[in-house]
Amino acid sequence: MLGWEFTVWRRTPEELDRDRYGHSAATLARWEDRHVGALNWLTELVEAGKAEQLAVSGYPSRWTARAGDTLHLLADGSPNQAGNAHHVRLIEWNTDLMAACPADQVLTIEAWDQS
Repeated sequence: MLGWEFTVWRRTPEELDRDRYGHSAATLARWEDRHVGALNWLTELVEAGKAEQLAVSGYPSRWTARAGDTLHLLADGSPNQAGNAHHVRLIEWNTDLMAACPADQVLTIEAWDQS
């Protein structure tokens, strides 16, 4: 596996599916992660009941989670960046939009398998 490309949106899956090409203004973060445990942070959110996995295929895999349960993990970069910076490439990071998200905002998170 070459890694994963993650995108976090300030939209529900239904909103993304209705307007797939008009979502750039709702993009909170996008990054690539080649770390072996790149999906662990999402698995932990699901196990804690703070996220729901909607699709598992890798093309893409998809989750939803509330901003209050998720965005603090992205405050300083990707969840795996600490100690693994050489495995992570930040592409887009919108901290102002993240800060403006109410805690109950539903986010959609996608991970695309880069294989």
